[in-house]
Amino acid sequence: MPMMAIPPAIGLILVLIGLALFLVDLHVTNHGLPTAGAMVALLAGGLALFGAGVPYSGVLLGAVVVVSMLMGGVLLGILGSLRELRGRPAITGKEGMIGEVGTVRSPVGTKSEGWVFVHGERWRAVLAFAPEETDLRDGEPVVGVGHKVAVVGFGDGSVVQVVPVELPRHRRNPELMS
Repeated sequence: MPMMAIPPAIGLILVLIGLALFLVDLHVTNHGLPTAGAMVALLAGGLALFGAGVPYSGVLLGAVVVVSMLMGGVLLGILGSLRELRGRPAITGKEGMIGEVGTVRSPVGTKSEGWVFVHGERWRAVLAFAPEETDLRDGEPVVGVGHKVAVVGFGDGSVVQVVPVELPRHRRNPELMS
């Protein structure tokens, strides 16, 4: 029977390895594998100390179980929320600006920068391409102040590329007006 006893040093080493793996998980990008390893190491170390008959090992085992369960809950919560976010479009940064509609504040052309108000901010902007109905012989196509534009991309620096947004024109039916 004494040959099967686990030395307390192994339990202590496992607990320290578990704590180290928790710290490693804070500093590396991964899928929670160090946290899973830390939980296993903490539980194994706590059981080894409990089995070795170390004084107050029952209290240590209880603390180790509580810490492991809390970290497991946090890990599962984070992985679950990441799974829900997969496939959703970005809502922040440059990716979140694509498709947003704004208002021209100063004329915007294909070669000349103007200002647009998009997403609650003022941005320098250029037209991504000339609208189809423009005649290039008349000069550079320009979208005037007050017109709506949609962000389609980003140029150099913080210059957004925009295209004019045509709102559908509702034709009034003269028969309905009487």
